[in-house]
Amino acid sequence: MEKKVTYGSLLKYGLLLGLMSMVFSLIKIYLRNFTDKDLWSVFMLLETATVVFFVYCAIRFAAKQIYATNYSFAKGVKVALFVGFIAAVLASIYQYVEMRYIIPEVYQAQIEIAIESAIDKGLPAGRESTIQTMFWVFGAIFAFFISFLTSLLASFFIAPFFKKRQIINSEESSSLDNQ
Repeated sequence: MEKKVTYGSLLKYGLLLGLMSMVFSLIKIYLRNFTDKDLWSVFMLLETATVVFFVYCAIRFAAKQIYATNYSFAKGVKVALFVGFIAAVLASIYQYVEMRYIIPEVYQAQIEIAIESAIDKGLPAGRESTIQTMFWVFGAIFAFFISFLTSLLASFFIAPFFKKRQIINSEESSSLDNQ
C-alpha cells in the first residue's frame, strides 16, 4: 500500500542540505583568509559528500516510508529533485546575501572588472548600476543551478540502488512464500 506523498516530511532534508551549504560557504570565507589553495579540493569533496549523504537519506526515507511497495527510479529522482530544489533556493538566497552584505568587497573587485570590460566594449555612460545588479542576480541564479544540478547528479547514482535492493528483497520474500 503506497502512502500519500508527503513532501513536508522530505522538506527537512532540503532545509538541512541548504543550511549545510550555507555553513560550507561561511567556512570558505574563513578559509580564504587563512589557508592556501591546497585545502580547497579536500573541502570540495567534503561538500559533495554532504550532498550525496542528504540525497541518499531522502531517497532512503521515501523508498521505505512513502513508496514502500511501489518505489521506482523515477520516484527516487523526483524526491532528490524536490530536496535539491529546496536546498538550491536557500543556496541562491544565501549567495545573494553574501555578495551584497557579508563580503561585498571581494565581489566588488570582480564587478569593477566587468564594468571596465563593458565600457571598453561600448557600454553607455550611467549603466554601471545595471551591470552590478546583473552580477548579483546572475550569481544567485548560478548558485541555484549548481546546487540543483549537484543533487540531480547525486540522484542518478543513488536512486537505482534502492530499486535493486527492493527487487532482491521481493525475490527473497517470494522464495520464502514458496517454501
